[in-house]
Amino acid sequence: MGYDVKIERNLLHALFDLKGSSKDLNSYMKEHIASLPEEPNSYVAHGTWKILYLGINHWILLAPIDEEQKLLELLKPEFCPASISIVLISDTLKFFRINGVNADDIMAVASPLNLNADAFTNNSATFSEVFGLKALIMRHGDGYQFGIDQSFGDMISDYLDLTIAT
Repeated sequence: MGYDVKIERNLLHALFDLKGSSKDLNSYMKEHIASLPEEPNSYVAHGTWKILYLGINHWILLAPIDEEQKLLELLKPEFCPASISIVLISDTLKFFRINGVNADDIMAVASPLNLNADAFTNNSATFSEVFGLKALIMRHGDGYQFGIDQSFGDMISDYLDLTIAT
């Protein structure tokens, strides 16, 4: 059986780890980001940027890698108030996109996360596992996008190849 999927591998994104209360983060970033998501394990899109709400007082800003320098200049992490933290983490995660008719089938092999549309909606984002490794998973188009520790990028790529070779 072949799978009708497209897999994009080892993608880089501009990533910023944001910590602090939503009130303090909204106040500091209000000129650049309209709002933070209010529902845990979800994200909101602001143009090409996504803000993921992943835990109590924990968000990640995800953007195209070519916007990293612009975001550094806009967010000025070195000048943020002591009540919040903004840390550039772009080099920590490698991302994969799995799109297509059988994307659910591939993710069912790769992750124990309940990815049914009722439980994992179009704006869902959370930490779970992919092939036993901690992964940041979100919906993307007609499939999924996930990021894993960059040191495991080649291994996950091999696992995906083995999964679709069936």
